[in-house]
Amino acid sequence: MSIPVLCHVFLILFGGFFAFQMTFNSQKFAATLRMNSPEAAAALKPAGFLMSGTVLMLIATLFGIGGFTATGELLGAMGLFTAFAFIYNMGLFLKVFPTFDGADHEVKNAIRPLIPLVVIIIYFCTS
Repeated sequence: MSIPVLCHVFLILFGGFFAFQMTFNSQKFAATLRMNSPEAAAALKPAGFLMSGTVLMLIATLFGIGGFTATGELLGAMGLFTAFAFIYNMGLFLKVFPTFDGADHEVKNAIRPLIPLVVIIIYFCTS
């Protein structure tokens, strides 16, 4: 297996895990984000379905199902999203932006978007 294929498979598994957690375990996932209201958990379910759609598109581009071959464009959009998420979360951690509840933002939440971003950068450097 080549490195781009391994990156592709990792992004499918990583995104699938978070899509599954947001869709079917949204109450606990919202609690880990310090959003303890029922409305926050209800808002994460559509995000989980959107993430599931992205994972399905990654699967379709990996196997060429239905003529989908735009892997670069899909990963480019995901790379921009994760880069902006990292910048925003680092702004919360460094107290550039205020958090919604006034509490400190944990560094683990700030660096979490770096995982798929690094994999996407590796994908583009090796393909």
